[in-house]
Amino acid sequence: MSSKSMVGVNIIRHEELEELEISSESIGNGVYGNCFLKRFNRLQITVVEKQLIDSTVDMLYKEAMFMQKFSHRCIPLLLGVQLEKKPISLIIQFIGENSKSITIFKLLFDPLYQQQASKMSTKTWLCICYDIADALDHMHQRGYLHCDLKSNNVLVAENKGYLIDFGKVCEISRPKAKKYREVYRHIAPEVLKGSPVAPASDTYSLGRILKEIGKTINSSILLQLAKAATNPNPTQRPTLMKILNMLNAENIHS
Repeated sequence: MSSKSMVGVNIIRHEELEELEISSESIGNGVYGNCFLKRFNRLQITVVEKQLIDSTVDMLYKEAMFMQKFSHRCIPLLLGVQLEKKPISLIIQFIGENSKSITIFKLLFDPLYQQQASKMSTKTWLCICYDIADALDHMHQRGYLHCDLKSNNVLVAENKGYLIDFGKVCEISRPKAKKYREVYRHIAPEVLKGSPVAPASDTYSLGRILKEIGKTINSSILLQLAKAATNPNPTQRPTLMKILNMLNAENIHS
């Protein structure tokens, strides 16, 4: 696929992206690539360039098109794609503070951020959990599954949670299935055994995050929700709307 055939996706030239002196190192990395802060000169804003190391243009286009289908306060905006220089990349709205992107994983398990986490109130954490569930519900309502929800794929900024990394998204009507050789704790047990992904498997992944947070802040409501969301029987897991209603019942938005 050439850049000319990427209908509906904004093409950003490599020369429009400027290195930032304050951050030449990756602010995030994963199996498929690394993220760097850049200055997007066209709009004069700081953005994230997600460089996809081994991805083809088709794979990049697929992720870009998925991101453009979502319009939610807790999902970063896709600004465009960069195809001129390898590695090809997605250009995404920067979510963070002081040029740093902080994930839930860092707040819970990285000693560098645990002091910051200790200052966050239970109400703030419940609001962040609500944000994650709400963004995930938005995806499901649009007909898509995240398929890789974990604490490393949720950013926290200004006391809000943001869902990121849409490289494994698939349509609910066309679910993926494979048998895993390794056990990944954030993936539902039925999916590990070869069953297709489904809304309930995303709910399981959300439950794992709720459990991590609930154990850290000693929240009975989060542990209760986590237990229900990680039920081994996918048909017994609560809907995302029920989870949202139970979080709302804690008066988190008052």
